[in-house]
Amino acid sequence: MNRNIRSQIWRQFLVPISALILILIVGILGYIFIEGYTPLNALYMMVITFATIGYGEPQPLSAEGRIFTILLIISGFTAGFYAIGKLSSFLLEGELAKLLKIKRMNTALENMKSHYIVCGYGKTGKRVTEDLLRTGKKVVLIESNPERNEKLKDFYDKNLVHIIGDATNDEILIQAGIERAKILIAVLTSDAENLFVTLSAKDLNKDIKVITRVEDASSAAKFRKAGTDFIISQIDLASDRIVSLATSTTDFFSFVELTDGKEELRDYKFRLVEIRNGSDLIGKTYREANIPQRTNLVVIGCYSADSDLQVNPKADDIISLGDRLLVFGKDDEITLLKKIGKEPK
Repeated sequence: MNRNIRSQIWRQFLVPISALILILIVGILGYIFIEGYTPLNALYMMVITFATIGYGEPQPLSAEGRIFTILLIISGFTAGFYAIGKLSSFLLEGELAKLLKIKRMNTALENMKSHYIVCGYGKTGKRVTEDLLRTGKKVVLIESNPERNEKLKDFYDKNLVHIIGDATNDEILIQAGIERAKILIAVLTSDAENLFVTLSAKDLNKDIKVITRVEDASSAAKFRKAGTDFIISQIDLASDRIVSLATSTTDFFSFVELTDGKEELRDYKFRLVEIRNGSDLIGKTYREANIPQRTNLVVIGCYSADSDLQVNPKADDIISLGDRLLVFGKDDEITLLKKIGKEPK
């Protein structure tokens, strides 16, 4: 990648440098053939002409030689001013800064491991990116929309790398370090794009966890077949909230909104913890599992293998292998439940 940066810098000055070299060669050859100068005298004549020093010619110039010298001076100054303009533009208009920024980005990308890739910087992608950065996570953000990229160009965070490109392109995902990433979050504008990203991500890294937003709830089955680990449906969330408001006095989603952004609750998080082989919670009821007393966590709900989120599971409901418990608490408490559930940290 650093080689590409050097090649871009070289391309900026290739034309003016080539022009100056060409003028030098033509000038030397011209003085040799027109005036009969030796190669050394011809080179000397070119140097004093370009440097405008004013030393005398090695020998008097003919009329043809004077015309040739005038043309050399005009072409030399033209190429020189062009080179100076290129250099000024490169330094003053930020071209060098852009290339150095790309170099820093490439270096950061090469050193990233277990990072998060966010595809799309719409309303959801913006919120997800900001939340990840707030918790100190390393994020690679992929966005193709020119207006959003324009807003992002001045946004800086030491843990953020911004890539301009199409997330459905395998080369862009590889550039984002998909082989070393921990989680990919696909929140592009359409289900088709998110599905394509999911397929590409799983093909490039079978171990990566993929979280995908789905606009059409009927497409969820396709995403599961594609390998999506977690599916977020805006329609389902809205429907669940309406049902919750209509059927209970305790509204979990209102609670989420209430706690979100509250400074005193900043250390508390919602997390899913999967129950795996070897856990002593398997086969127990929630009453017997005694999770709140053992971990100080609040169990909000549960995803079983064959059902969607069940909010506020009953005390007599049985915990099964593969259940994913939605809990609310601090990091160390969540880590303790992961240990009990035999889930890797």
